[in-house]
Amino acid sequence: MRILIVEDEPGIFNFLKQGLEEESYAVDIAEEGKKGLELALTGEYDLLLLDWMVPGISGIEICRQFRKEFQETPVIFLTAKDTLDETILVFNLALMTT
Repeated sequence: MRILIVEDEPGIFNFLKQGLEEESYAVDIAEEGKKGLELALTGEYDLLLLDWMVPGISGIEICRQFRKEFQETPVIFLTAKDTLDETILVFNLALMTT
């Protein structure tokens, strides 16, 4: 299984990467949105872990553009956002199909 993590906090992405690789997952990291979107659209990932607030293109926009081409790939958001409206927004976006 191949996983893309788009996260700008080294402590978080290193922790996730180490744990996932210990479980035999292949993990790619993007520390900013533009690179994350590029990897998401050109790589063959089984899962995307997206931070909502990364430099450049946000995790929300990465997901929107990714969903235009990849309907079935699971997306999980990593975020400190916690209002009901924000939670519903990312939930619907992550599940969105055309």
